[in-house]
Amino acid sequence: MATYAFPRLPVHSIESYPRGTFCRAGRSRSGNRRLTVLCFYVATLLSIPPADAQDMVPFVIPARIDTTHAIWLSQFEPITTDAPRLVARDSHFYRGAERVRIWGVNLSFGANFPTHEDATHVATRLAAAGVNSVRCHHMDTSRWPRGIWDAQTGRTLEPQALDRLDYFINELAQRGICVNINLHVGRAHSEYLRLPQTNREYDKMSGIFTPALVEAQTQFARDLLGHVNAYRNVRYADDPAIAFVEISNEDSLLMWGAEETLRTLPAYYANILQGQFNAWLRRKYDSDAALRQAWTQGTQPLGDNLLNNGSLTSWNSQRRLPRDWNLEQHENCRASLSTADGTLRVTIDNADDTSWHLQLTQAGLALTQGRYYTASFDAKTDRPRQISCSVGQAHEPWNNLGLSREVQLTNEMQRFSFGFVTTADESNARISFAFSGDATPFNLARVELRPGGQVALAEGESRAEGTIGLYRDNESRARILDRMMFLAETEKAYFDGMRHFIKNDLGCQALVTGTVVFGPLGQYAQSDMDFVDSHAYWQHPRFPGRPWDAGNWIVEQRPMTDHPEQATLFRVAAERLAGKPFTLSEYNHPAPLDAQAECVPMVASFAAAQDWDGVWLYTYSHSSDNWAREHLNSYFDIDTNPAKWGFMRAGAALFRYGGVAPLNGIAYSSLVSGDGVVNELATLHLRHGSDMLRTTGLLREAMLKGQYIAAISGRNEQYDIRSPGALTQWTVDQGKGIYTVQSRAGSVHVGHAEQLTAASNGTITIDAPEFVALTIAALDDKERIPLAGYDQILVTACGRCENTGMGFSDDRRTVGRNWGEAPVQIEPVEGRVVLPRGWWTCQALAPDGSPKQPVPVSYEDNRGILKLSPQFATMWYLLRRGE
Repeated sequence: MATYAFPRLPVHSIESYPRGTFCRAGRSRSGNRRLTVLCFYVATLLSIPPADAQDMVPFVIPARIDTTHAIWLSQFEPITTDAPRLVARDSHFYRGAERVRIWGVNLSFGANFPTHEDATHVATRLAAAGVNSVRCHHMDTSRWPRGIWDAQTGRTLEPQALDRLDYFINELAQRGICVNINLHVGRAHSEYLRLPQTNREYDKMSGIFTPALVEAQTQFARDLLGHVNAYRNVRYADDPAIAFVEISNEDSLLMWGAEETLRTLPAYYANILQGQFNAWLRRKYDSDAALRQAWTQGTQPLGDNLLNNGSLTSWNSQRRLPRDWNLEQHENCRASLSTADGTLRVTIDNADDTSWHLQLTQAGLALTQGRYYTASFDAKTDRPRQISCSVGQAHEPWNNLGLSREVQLTNEMQRFSFGFVTTADESNARISFAFSGDATPFNLARVELRPGGQVALAEGESRAEGTIGLYRDNESRARILDRMMFLAETEKAYFDGMRHFIKNDLGCQALVTGTVVFGPLGQYAQSDMDFVDSHAYWQHPRFPGRPWDAGNWIVEQRPMTDHPEQATLFRVAAERLAGKPFTLSEYNHPAPLDAQAECVPMVASFAAAQDWDGVWLYTYSHSSDNWAREHLNSYFDIDTNPAKWGFMRAGAALFRYGGVAPLNGIAYSSLVSGDGVVNELATLHLRHGSDMLRTTGLLREAMLKGQYIAAISGRNEQYDIRSPGALTQWTVDQGKGIYTVQSRAGSVHVGHAEQLTAASNGTITIDAPEFVALTIAALDDKERIPLAGYDQILVTACGRCENTGMGFSDDRRTVGRNWGEAPVQIEPVEGRVVLPRGWWTCQALAPDGSPKQPVPVSYEDNRGILKLSPQFATMWYLLRRGE
């Protein structure tokens, strides 16, 4: 088992500030430094701010900083071309004998190619905040200057891009920052190979099984990783600064929307995949008879219709609806219903581009997990159009329960029939027809939802002749499981093959991962990578109309602190795999969420408590030439967002340097127990989908008390770590949540003030604002001791963050295109914090990290009291132990 020895922290000496700049208000008579963890509590209130909310204050953290200011790191160990490589050992990352945690950021599109002058300043700013890795993301998506491909043809690597990337990598390496190269993110190789267009953006999914697309990916890897850095005189493949390589971002045959994509593949790709499926079946089954026998097992005839008024002919005249049915109309979309020739006529009066804004539903259905059901209906339309049919929960969080299909209607009445296996027990399920996105009217009739109805082989299907389709309606469970195993093995073969090519054919010594985990079969597909990765976002922007429409989007005002039952961090934790380092390479709570300040403190402390190995925030920037801006410019960019970037230095202390200790308990749990590993994993995947939290059955409360690590098979055990571990708490009272983590060299406090004040027994009191995130982190270089033993402590506190003059809607869910202007502002915090025992002086820091104003520290009962106040117009308070 790995020990928790983290790298020593290079910091400024205490003499970094001139004598006399700190305010001294009294001295403690106690010099006791007992080896105990001092628990801090903070409080906060958040919500949509009331009219009398306190004033915002400008807080622009400059693009070019002076690293002599004590908040910043200034001494870095360069990654030279002969430095020891980062390796995966004992489930973690090591360089030599030293355990390494990655505290990183993404760079997207043009941000990977700063000018030489900008590269120096960007690298310095990153390193000063404690960043030790960047993830080069979306380099392959565009032509120069937003991407790595030449501007004229898009077929060769652009020399200017390579020169800038070379120089930037060297500047990063000189400051101890390693690089994560993403190979396939946004490149549509099919376009340049003159292949048919794929039906998924960026050739995702098709690029896993199409030989020509795989070859194009290997050629790009050969060109990029084989490139010699002009400033380091070494191939990327051989450079210790290139620590990680990712094969294909968010790409899986089991990913979200996979079934619809695979069912509707263009013929060229469908024929390739069907051929591979039939070859797989021939290897598994000796004959068609053996296949038919296997697929027939467990089939059931159709049972009774579970729907009331499935004919849609019994009418509720008062509601103008068929009895037992409901018409949902969202965002000003409108429809009307009538009867016509024994069918339901649906007329759309106003529609937008989001199909679920108009839905016909029937709820109150009781479904059994793992049981097979068949949904059937008749439909036609005046002109060709699509509608969708799904079965899911009739309540939050509105999870799908196994069926989500789009159907193409014509002017001829057709019968549609779809079988599915339910993913959970549900006493209040619903069937739904979604039909916004098109104003063409349509007719619906004879709607049924029945248990049973499976079919093994259709007429004319034969493995010997290669005519078995990857999908057909009303499939038997055995057929579904075989398909899922085929997809998982195909996916694993692709990622294993790409890794072998990178490591062996190219001789690249970087650590390689494939993509993020998509359920138990996805975890299996990644099980032979060097490390396992995940992505997560809280309140990712939604686009009711066109995808990524900058003028039409919504970010729901929901603090994650208030919703632990939906929190992304627990789902991510369930994806960790035994024997492999575990990383989270994309994470954000996007702007302009009022609670976005919770993002960095929560992920840094949760990841540290769970003892993960890397976190990359998404994203530092998208731009190569706008580093000096002083305002928020998007949902994700954190470089000018003090609610994110302002917490990065504390996050480095808490996560990278181990200020928050791992939770003491470790539980290993095997997903399967028998010899048929892939079959059992497919059964789990069929039952739970890609949700590893449901797959493992682990309770969220358990993850607050101990680490959780999944194993594919063969490991069920628990361990205790005999060292001071973190103490975590996440509770909600009447809709208001608190999240706290206390540990040996730091603490995190996010949530609502009244709960936090009570939990701390008055140790911390927050008067304003309504919601805050607050961290307390030791900055100086000492062995892991209680917080009271450190000499420099940074208190970081922030409420809301927004630009000057942002044009919020009344419900604060969007600003459309009106992001306001510089300067970016924060909501300062007012309150008091009881300090560790000892003599303390304090400075409020300016946005560049320089000492701005002395802050009085008073003493009560031999304990220092730090008063946070808007008068200091800061989110940073630097405490220094006096003599």
